Amino acid sequence: MNYILVAMIVWIFYYFIYRILKIFNLHLSRPITLSISIALSLIILFTIIYHWNSKFLDIVWTFSSRIFVLCFFVALVLVCEQIIWTRYKINPRIIVWFIATILWIWAYFSLKTKIITYKINTDKIEKDMKILLVSDIHVDHIYKDFHIKKIKATIEKENPDFVLIAWDMMNKANEGYPKYFNIIQENKTPIFAVMWNHDVMWDKETVNKISENSSITLLKNESIEINWIQIIWLTDKSIRWEKVLDKNLNECNIKSNSGFTILITHQPISLEKLNDYQIDLEVAGHTHHGQIFWLRRLTEIVNDYWYWKFEENWKIAIITQWIGTRWLPFRLGTQSEMVIINLIKN
Repeated sequence: MNYILVAMIVWIFYYFIYRILKIFNLHLSRPITLSISIALSLIILFTIIYHWNSKFLDIVWTFSSRIFVLCFFVALVLVCEQIIWTRYKINPRIIVWFIATILWIWAYFSLKTKIITYKINTDKIEKDMKILLVSDIHVDHIYKDFHIKKIKATIEKENPDFVLIAWDMMNKANEGYPKYFNIIQENKTPIFAVMWNHDVMWDKETVNKISENSSITLLKNESIEINWIQIIWLTDKSIRWEKVLDKNLNECNIKSNSGFTILITHQPISLEKLNDYQIDLEVAGHTHHGQIFWLRRLTEIVNDYWYWKFEENWKIAIITQWIGTRWLPFRLGTQSEMVIINLIKN
């Protein structure tokens, strides 16, 4: 399987370079073209596999991944063009490139962020409350504060009582990232977040700097009470194993008489596993809704939940399809979103 993947990537680069050169009537020998294709492919593959902790290589990976996506789309269009030309003996360039343009515009506008609203009626609060939920911002060298500014604008517009971030705030921890999150704290709205895989796998101390002198509160396997709401964090990547989940939930010291209880995690947990705990609402992200529609099935297989709202035994789980993008700088069939949760007093 790995060899097939490498061969596909090399072929895509090779075909792309060959066609671009042909368009401009330039010529390179096959060995040189193949060598360039292999070099580009190795840069991408080694960076993915080894996650080298180098700012230079991180920039190389970010840039090369974007170039790879562009190459993939152009190569796909060129292949379609060649098939139409071979089969029907007509020049399909205008039609094919028009379709490609439409698809590219569709991918671009899929980055536009929508607001999803849920209403939850409960008798465990003393007045109505509004919560903003965001997940998987994935700040990187390309987008930087693009999505952060979206969050700030939404906070100003919606004026929530507090914000929950189901984490993955960045693609890879970097000492320069904390400055981006100073933008959010300008609103002075309480913000609560849980660290997860992309943040803690690289440099936890760098991530912790985000919360210094800001309104972002980072907790690990703890609980906190705000008015009539108890918020619980889970950060262990193996919590879907029930023994680990039970251990972490017991560490949280959940209070049974603390009103409405919210569990904030990153990877969705089946509500069935939470049956023995006083938890009213679970919020999570992580699945990305596949990001590209043909990957949705995979997210359903590897996660307890994949997207949307789930209810079981009076408990509710809300899984957001996140605001940012990972690896590929676009979406197909999914859309960037933020979630407003309105808690309505019965």
